[in-house]
Order: sequence, then structure tokens, then C-alpha cells
Amino acid sequence: MKVLVTGGTGFLGRRVVSELAPRHALRLLVRRGSSRERFPAGVEFAEGDVTDRESLKRAVAGCDAVVHAAALVKILAPREQFDRINVGGLENVLAAAEGAGTVTRLVYVSSFMALGPTEGGPGGVLDESAEPRDRIWINDYERTKALSDRRARQAAAAGAPLDVVYPGVIYGPGELTEGNIVVRHVLDLVKGKLPALLGKPERRWNYVFVDDVARGVALVLESPLPAGRRYVLGGENVVQSDFYATVGRITGAKIPSLRLPDAVAKAAGALQKGWAQLRGTTPQLTPDLVEVYRHDWAYDSSLAEKELGYRWRSLAEGLGVTAGWLRQSGQIP
Repeated sequence: MKVLVTGGTGFLGRRVVSELAPRHALRLLVRRGSSRERFPAGVEFAEGDVTDRESLKRAVAGCDAVVHAAALVKILAPREQFDRINVGGLENVLAAAEGAGTVTRLVYVSSFMALGPTEGGPGGVLDESAEPRDRIWINDYERTKALSDRRARQAAAAGAPLDVVYPGVIYGPGELTEGNIVVRHVLDLVKGKLPALLGKPERRWNYVFVDDVARGVALVLESPLPAGRRYVLGGENVVQSDFYATVGRITGAKIPSLRLPDAVAKAAGALQKGWAQLRGTTPQLTPDLVEVYRHDWAYDSSLAEKELGYRWRSLAEGLGVTAGWLRQSGQIP
């Protein structure tokens, strides 16, 4: 297949490109100034942006499929920027794919946050069957990914050849972008930059190795099943106490025993956020992040396992690979 990939220069996107390149002809939508290095041979580049519908139309011309992985994943960014990229970007991709007349498969990479916190679900776990629900958004990322998910469901119901995947909390070797928050967190722990932890130790998060998600995206793209499906592409559900114990065992990091009360953490986060906005930097802590740690984010990937043969590795195995990469690259001792 000739496949257009958006978001191919990001943390997950690069792994998706590496997964697909041996079997498909790839064209990457890249913004002006974005790196075009360290991609497999034969990959094409089309200059453009998901916020620019005309550039998308040019990029998708002649393609059989689209993997839409582009998204704004930032701790600090204007509200309208999240809307323009995460919501408007999907709208533009849908329009361009329909206008091309050749696209028979479109895989949209959503997020676990589009499904929402899971402490209210059956057994404290949700899957792709969870219905959209109104809630108080934690931040603009969650809000725009949830709104985009609703739009994607509408498009699929109207006949668009669209599949949606919901990765869990992704981690692993690769670009240390703000989307690779777990590895950045591990590095802070190893370097002793965190005096205390957030949230309750019994909170459960779904951790998934980046290569497993990339393979899952490929499985959806190449599936003989009809389009219009949704899949959680997750990994192991792990309580926070076990997560930190695993990080400490594998990396040798000294895990703080102190946990900040939510009110104290939010106040500190507000101060850090305000200071970062003044200086144009990225804060280590924000009130939004504190709120994220107050919830469970536990998901079930059984449908992808059953229908696609999707497989995921344990947190211990994935962190072992990640720690090896961090040592080899000189980022930790």
C-alpha cells in the first residue's frame, strides 16, 4: 500500500514508520523545518501541516491509506492551538482522504485519555466500547482528544473507512518529547530530581511499550476486517506502588518515600506553571498533572488481542529494554 503518515517525526510516529516501512511505500507529512533524518530508506516526504487542508490534499494524492498520528502533546500551549491541531487536524485529514478518492483505510491514533478515567468503569477498567460521556476535562489535551474521538465515531458511522486506536501510557526508547512522559519521569527519578511522588500508591495505570503500539497500528492497517473498528492498544495495568518498585529495581533509582498531598502539589504546580509561562520554559509540575495522578487509567486490550493477534510485553520487560537503551546512550549510569 501507499500510506500517508502524519505525526511521523514524533515519539510514536517514528516507531510506526519503522514498523510499516519494510512492507509499504510511505509518504510522511512533515512541517517545514522538521527533521528528515534517521528514517528508513525510500520514505517520501511531503511538506505540509495537518492544520493546512490544501497541503494535506497534495500529500494524500495517490495514497491508498492514511495513518493519522499527529497531535499536540504539550504541558503548556494555548487552548486554540490544541483545538486547531487535535480537532481541526482530524477534520482536515478526513476531508483530504475523502477528496482523494483512493483512500480505503484510515487509522486514527487517539489516546487512552479520550476514553476517560477508569475508576468509574466495571472493575475499574474500560475498553473501546466505552461510550463518550460528558465530564470535567483535566486539560485541553484530554478535552480535544475526547472531542476528536466523538468526531471520529461520527465519521465511521457515516461510512468513512476509519479505524480508531487508543494507546495506553506509552513509554520506551526514542525521542524524549513531552509525549514520552514516562521515560522523562524515570530520568528525573534516576537523577534524584523528584523529592516526592504524586497520587495514591493504589492508582492503576496502563503502561504500554512503544514498539507494541506501533505493531498494533500496523495490524489495524493491514487487517482484512472491514473498517469502522476501535481498539485499545494497551499493555499491563500496574498500580503506582509497583511501577515505582519496578523502576527502582531495574534502574537503581532511589524512589522517594514522601508523597505530596494533592492540595500542596496543586499549589506548587500553579507556582511552577506561572513561572514557566513567564520564562517560556516547560514546568516539571502543574495542577493538571496533579489531577491526572488522582485517577485510574486502566484499560483492556482483549479485543485487539482476539481480532488482530495484538500482543504486549510486561512493564518489567519493557522498562528493562528502555533502561538498556538509556545506559547505552549515556543518559543514565
